Amino acid sequence: MPETANTPIDKVRQLQRQLYVCAKRSRTRRFHALYDRIYRSDVLREAWKRVRSNRGAAGVDAETIQAIEQYGVEKFLAEIQAALRAGRYRPSPVKRRYIPKGGGKQRPLGIPTVRDRVTQMATKLVIEPIFEADFQECSYGFRPKRSATQALEAIRVAGNRGHNFVVDADIQGYFDNIRRETLMELVKERISDRRVLKLIRQWLEAGVMEDGTVRETLAGTPQGGVISPLLANIYLNKLDRIWAARCGQLGVLVRYADDCAPRAQRAEEGPMCVTV
Repeated sequence: MPETANTPIDKVRQLQRQLYVCAKRSRTRRFHALYDRIYRSDVLREAWKRVRSNRGAAGVDAETIQAIEQYGVEKFLAEIQAALRAGRYRPSPVKRRYIPKGGGKQRPLGIPTVRDRVTQMATKLVIEPIFEADFQECSYGFRPKRSATQALEAIRVAGNRGHNFVVDADIQGYFDNIRRETLMELVKERISDRRVLKLIRQWLEAGVMEDGTVRETLAGTPQGGVISPLLANIYLNKLDRIWAARCGQLGVLVRYADDCAPRAQRAEEGPMCVTV
């Protein structure tokens, strides 16, 4: 069926566009009425659609996407909506798994429950356009209509303009070491809705379950969580702004999440690009 102005996805896009335009119009505006939009039926349905398309394993409750479909998607979403509306929503700990990484190392991955993934996706649908209005052009990772291919193209273009040296940098253990209080202060620059801030803090403090034991985490965001890449970009957007304001003469910054490749015009400028 072709999309019309009355279909849920079109309404969600309209909401996102309105939020983006408002944020773009005023760099200092703080949004205070967002929570009720997160549990809007059309937003939750779109969140479910995206979570389902991403598939993914079950979380600590062992509830799979297939099981939810058998249970009834509308009933499942109505329960999330009721919990959010009543302020009863509480996230579960994320399930810790490890995936192979280069050099024989392993990358820790947190798997939220499907219920938490849908709620995080609904929140992301609402708040992402606000922060998109602030993100810099040099950022390519985990953003709408942006990709690693575009980041590589930006490096190629910089090379053709005389930037002949690439300094590849990666922040070690980035997702696990983000300072939460700093992150929340950056989120508060744009969001004043206390209920939304509470949601985000709950996800950060939900803890992880590993080998049947739940443990508290004191820093970082769960790598693997739907909301985590957006929070990571919010955190590093400050770096992007500092580079744009103070370091443009050193080279061109191209960042993909916690990986960045400043392209310098002279070899001796390379180390300064990494240390700034």
